[in-house]
This record gives sequence, structure tokens and C-alpha cells, in this order.
Amino acid sequence: MNLRLYGLRNEAFGFSGLTHSCSNRVRFTSRENSKRISASAENNGTPSKSFDYDLIIIGVGVSGHGAVLHAVEKGLKTAIIEGDVVGGTCVNRGCVPSKALLAVNGKMRELQSEHHMKALGLQVSAAEYDRHGVEDHANNLASKIQSNLTNSMKALGIDILTGVGTIVGPQKVKYGKVGFPDNIVTVKDTIIATGPVSFVPKGIEVGWKTVITSDHALKLEYVPDWIAIVGSGYIGLEFSDVYTALGSEVTFIEALDQLMPGFDPEIGKLAQRVLINPRKIDYHTGVFAAKITPAKDGKLVTVELIDAKTKETKDTLEIDATLIATGRDLFTNGIGLKNLNVVTQRVSFLLMRECE
Repeated sequence: MNLRLYGLRNEAFGFSGLTHSCSNRVRFTSRENSKRISASAENNGTPSKSFDYDLIIIGVGVSGHGAVLHAVEKGLKTAIIEGDVVGGTCVNRGCVPSKALLAVNGKMRELQSEHHMKALGLQVSAAEYDRHGVEDHANNLASKIQSNLTNSMKALGIDILTGVGTIVGPQKVKYGKVGFPDNIVTVKDTIIATGPVSFVPKGIEVGWKTVITSDHALKLEYVPDWIAIVGSGYIGLEFSDVYTALGSEVTFIEALDQLMPGFDPEIGKLAQRVLINPRKIDYHTGVFAAKITPAKDGKLVTVELIDAKTKETKDTLEIDATLIATGRDLFTNGIGLKNLNVVTQRVSFLLMRECE
């Protein structure tokens, strides 16, 4: 059985007996390619003898959808297994809703700029927002793209198998919903495109509304007066922009000695000058959030900070909410890798990937 794992940005691009060459995007730019896809989609291919499918893709985010397009072009009998919602992280819990929120906060900042409004000859007494309306804006955009992806696969004749997909043995995959009998299908090759989940460091308890991940923050169920953001990568930076535009004060907690340590140095300096310094944002660097206690019984969230090097206690913050923005980790738990004796590192990363 040929097994391939695709993560956040690496997508299935070249199949030759399902061998794979690494690439960042799947592109179909010519009319000739489009015709080939349409022609191949008429019967969704004919499976190899003794198999239900040539290819099963577990997970249908951006990576899985790109793999579907190429598989159909190659005439492979293809099915997808989706246990959550079509579109994956990017459409439902990442790029799309976050950019929808950023578009809203961009308009808010424009309306809040008295100098800018005056230059246009406009007078705005007070810029206000409707939290539910902003939430609906982000959800509606995600739903529209989700629907488009689903319809595109139906038009291609792809079999959409609903439920949690698990590899039960060589060339066998089961799927099904909780509380219902599982179905087992046979397949020549399988692509794992289950995407990422929010990474929460050990010892941190995520609690509704007050200690949250980006998955929860995108729902915008609560806009706190003061929020701490643990981690100052792109996720934390985006949400600091959203929250400060909506009136929150933000405190970054960063384990390394500077904010945005993973950024190009020049980009990091520019981001700090434009997105952090002019806003209601302060920060602690070189510290860990050793313990975070969710708000309870009228008490605020408490965050205990320790020195990243000496592990000595540095400070304790009492705030309204905390966003855990320490990155994302590939989701591979429970999909049956152990049944194939696949070794993983750091919880979920495959020990070895084949890249040509």
C-alpha cells in the first residue's frame, strides 16, 4: 500500500503509481487540462481489479481537494472521507474566516481615523460594531466556499464518504459516524490529508470563552477588555490586530527573546512598527506561561509567567481571557497509522516522507 501524508501546504501534485513529488500548489491552467478533468470525471474512473477504489483521500481541505482534481485527471476511481466539514482548516478555522475578520477590523480602523475621514470630507461620530454581524460575515464566507468545494467534487463524480476515516490494514479503510456501524472499503492507495489542529502546550487547560485557541477565537463569541496572547507568530499577530480594532487591550507572552521570532528580521521590525507599537499592546518576552487558570466564580484568568531560562517565577497576570496561539500540529491521532507500523515524531509527524 502506498501511503502519503500531506500537511498544511504540501499537496498531492504528481502521481505515477502514486509516487509523489513535493510541490506547494496544484495548478490546472490550460483548457486542455480542464477538458481532461471533465472527461475523466464522467465515470470517476474504473477501479483496479479487486479494489473498490484506486485512491481514497482522508480529509478534504485544500490539500485533499487538490489531490482530488489531479486524481480525476489521471482517471483514478476516487473517494474522499470527511469526518468534519469540507474545506478543512483553511476554509473553516483558518485563512478564510481570519481574513474576513481582518477585513472588518480594517474598515473599523478606517472609520476610527479622524484624520483620514476628515481628508475625505466625512464626519463619523463613533464607529461601532455588531459582534453577531461580524461573526455571521465570517461564517457566511466560509460556508459559501465550503459549498463550492462540495459542489465541485459532486460535479466530478467523486464519492463522498461521510464519517471518521481509519486505516485498518494494508489497503483497507473503514469509515463511519459515532453510534453507527462502520463501513469497510478496499483501496489501492491512500492519501492522508487530515490537516492540523491547534497545538496546546502541556499544563494549559482550555476553557470556554476565557482560555481559547484560534479555532474558538474565530467564532468571536466574546470580545474581552484585556486578552493575553501566548505566542507571537502570525496567528497571534493577526488576532492582536482583530482584538485591538474591536477595543481590546492585548498582552503578548513570548518564550523567545523577541517578538515574532520566526519572521524575517526586516518583516518583523516592520510588523512591530506598524502593527504593535501604535496600538494598545504590551508584551513579555523570554517567559513561559507555566500555568493558566480559566476564569471561574467571578475571578479573572490567571497566568503565571516563569523565566524561559532559569524557570524562576517572574510575574502573575490577571486578565479577562487568554488566546493560545502556539502554532498548529498535524492531526494523525486515531486514523490507524499504528495498524501499518508507521512511526511518528513529535506526536504526529511521519518519521519519513518520500519526496522526489
